[in-house]
Amino acid sequence: MHFRRWLLIIRLRLRSLFKRQRVEAELSEELQFHIERKLDEYLDKGMSPVEARRAALRAMNGLEQNKERCRDMRRVAFFENLLKDLRYGLRILIKTPGFTIVAVLTLALGIGANTAIFSIVNSVLLRPLPYREPDRLVKITFNRPGIGLKDVGYSVPELDDLKSRSDVFDDVTVCWPVNANLTGAKQPERLELLGASPSYFSVLGVTTPEIGRLFGPQDVTPGFAEAVVISDALWTRSFGRDPKILGKGVRLDGDLYTIVGVLPPDFRHPGPTVVNDVEVWTAAGFTADPFPKPDRRTRYLPGAIGRLKPGLSIKQAQAKLDAMSAELMHDYPNAYSDRAKLSIEIQPLQQALVGDVRPMLLVLMGAVILIIVIASVNIASLLLARASGRQREIAVRLALGASRARIIRQMLTESMLLSLIGGIAGIVTAWLALGLIIQLVPAKIPRLNEVSIDWRVLGFALLVSLFTGILFGLAPAIQSVKADVYAAVKEGAKGSGYGKKTGRVRDVLIVSELALAVVLMVGAGLLLRTFQTLLQQNPGFNPSRIVSAGIWLPVPNDPKVDRYGTPESLNGFVREVFRRVSSIPGVQMVGMASSLPATVPAFNTGLVVENRAVDSNQDLSAGLIFVSPDYFKLLQATLVQGRQFTEDDTTGKPLVAIIDESTARRYWPAQDPIGKRVKFGPSPAAPWLSVVGVVKDIKHDGLDKDGIPHLYTSIYQYQTKAMMLAVQTSLPVSELEKQFRNQIQSIDPSVPVFGVKSMSEVLDASLAPRRFSAQLVGAFAGLALLLSSIGIYGLLSYMVGQRTNEIGIRMALGAQPAAIRRLVLSKGTLLAGIGLLIGLVLSAIAAPTISSLLYGVHPVDPIVFVAVPFVLGLVALLSSYIPAYRATRVDPITALREG
Repeated sequence: MHFRRWLLIIRLRLRSLFKRQRVEAELSEELQFHIERKLDEYLDKGMSPVEARRAALRAMNGLEQNKERCRDMRRVAFFENLLKDLRYGLRILIKTPGFTIVAVLTLALGIGANTAIFSIVNSVLLRPLPYREPDRLVKITFNRPGIGLKDVGYSVPELDDLKSRSDVFDDVTVCWPVNANLTGAKQPERLELLGASPSYFSVLGVTTPEIGRLFGPQDVTPGFAEAVVISDALWTRSFGRDPKILGKGVRLDGDLYTIVGVLPPDFRHPGPTVVNDVEVWTAAGFTADPFPKPDRRTRYLPGAIGRLKPGLSIKQAQAKLDAMSAELMHDYPNAYSDRAKLSIEIQPLQQALVGDVRPMLLVLMGAVILIIVIASVNIASLLLARASGRQREIAVRLALGASRARIIRQMLTESMLLSLIGGIAGIVTAWLALGLIIQLVPAKIPRLNEVSIDWRVLGFALLVSLFTGILFGLAPAIQSVKADVYAAVKEGAKGSGYGKKTGRVRDVLIVSELALAVVLMVGAGLLLRTFQTLLQQNPGFNPSRIVSAGIWLPVPNDPKVDRYGTPESLNGFVREVFRRVSSIPGVQMVGMASSLPATVPAFNTGLVVENRAVDSNQDLSAGLIFVSPDYFKLLQATLVQGRQFTEDDTTGKPLVAIIDESTARRYWPAQDPIGKRVKFGPSPAAPWLSVVGVVKDIKHDGLDKDGIPHLYTSIYQYQTKAMMLAVQTSLPVSELEKQFRNQIQSIDPSVPVFGVKSMSEVLDASLAPRRFSAQLVGAFAGLALLLSSIGIYGLLSYMVGQRTNEIGIRMALGAQPAAIRRLVLSKGTLLAGIGLLIGLVLSAIAAPTISSLLYGVHPVDPIVFVAVPFVLGLVALLSSYIPAYRATRVDPITALREG
């Protein structure tokens, strides 16, 4: 019964709203019927027709009043009034096209910037990972907290402990990104390959490939399984999306595999890779060739992802892993040092994936929020000016009986309508600008392929629009109804429209705008100073005229068939590469290393230093790099002590090493390191290396990384399958790439050449995140500067216009133009000074929050904190001068006549 009653009520209200004319006609007929009944009643009592009609209307308490009461009972007056307000607001906006265009463009920039940056933040930080129950996925790391080492890798027995002993995970998968050479497609190429457990896809909760199948129990094997799954990009690029790809054989590092599935286009490995996205997935058991024999102390597995058991929180799981770590140390004392200790830590996978970029994106989000607040303050100032000109209108409406709440609602409706129009323009702006912004975003930021303007982004844009509408509309709305009716009518009659209260509110808005602009400009200045400092950093080598290229030699599963499995064969390949590449016209010098500066991180290895206590050996490590004899000469690195490598530092000769100054300072402070000996790992069988040279630090790990120790060995004594070729030449990269490929593939056609770049380009790419944040925040700071200058210009221009009569009187009484200019300039200077002072205080408080993004720059940098107020003060002065100059051009006679 109640349900039917509510349906009837809703139906009647909708009918009243959308069929208003018919309902009004029915209401008039019904009320007229009641009046006629009353009229007949009074006529029967002997009244005259005139008296009877007057009595009938009195009995009905007024015809129009009854209509209003009936309308109120239908409860649709709010919507009717809202529609009236919207129509009226739209007419007002159309009548003032100049104001409307400026306001909409300002909002479009502010809301567009917020929407574009939020779409990136949403996809990278907020949107759940595209896997089943992503909150149960965690990254697992093994650490040695006693000596400060994190993410040191783990062994196969420790992997088994995670699966069967921890009582924490449904399952765990190894994640081992490596390079691989693909043959059997259109041409040999180097790919990103992920070695994983057969449970990899089930751990992630991925069950449906694009075609074929994924890994499963049938792929369990001690070494590598025969089946591989490839990415949609590889399927498209190398196999032309051939639907018959399933069952096709391909060779990876010379080993034959069978393609059993293709992943959907949007699938990405949720973790770090070597350089690019993973394109081949292969399953392995990690207990047979090409892997070493399982041993608890052989910790070569680099990463792991686990799926927590249902209902188990991160905190509960961590407590269980802490207990298991203690048990392992107790049960296997020979595998775990009491000094180094053992800890197994888990972290939500999404947090681990985006942790490095979170500070940068949050700073960008904060910058665009400041932009929208500054834009709102600017528009609020414009609305105040317009509202002060409408004081007579508002006063008349108040005098006729309109409530102050009704006036405020009307003006807020106008503001909200303006903000919604600006929001639509902002979404269009964001949609147009998003592609350009993504092109500027560093490629290493995860999940960029997922960035889009979805319902969440549209909802955010709507909320920002509503928020800005309230933010810039509330102050003018309240201010417009504060004055009493008589004073408002009187002030409006004079045509001034400029009250003291209105002036003070606008002053506060301009000061706030300038203060926020200072905060944003200081942040941009600190980031730009950081970028400038990095550009001026000495990388420890000369990158000019050096071109690099990557080479990856195959690592077959069976060491017996590895044609580069012996030091002699590998060294023969390296020397032949040197010979053939040196023959290219224009190449002056050739070198090689396992990794070049600013490319891939050096392999971090533990060291044993001779004549140190055994317990302290565990805390020694350095980045290990294999280099050719001419490597340092090629880079023009400075040799501080000793000698460089020679061709005699090869297999069968005494093992030697060259260290950098950071290594010497850390491990041999106040000693001569030449002749000292080190070895890799605590095994008694590990050979000793003698230090024969010291070079100045080369910023191998990035221009913003200082003091990281590195140890260099001869590439002829410690071989590697991952090689970076470097040549000194004046030839452009475009001419060298084909020649590199021809010369190297003439030695071995199956070896791909990739990543041919100049070292200047490599260094430039390493600064991409810094450049991106500095450029974008700098652009936002420039926009804030523009809005602030427009704001103070608009305020002073409006003040001059409203005080034209006063200025005319002053000039008629003998005031000089210089005095009039001072009158206006002093106002602008005072507001700018207060805004700058407040902004500097706020900046000093906020600057430490971005310290993680700074390098070589103190959060309260004197240069930035002096330059920003100087620039903004100068702009404010220039913005003030134009209205001041206009004030001196006022004609006293005209001003007095108009007054």
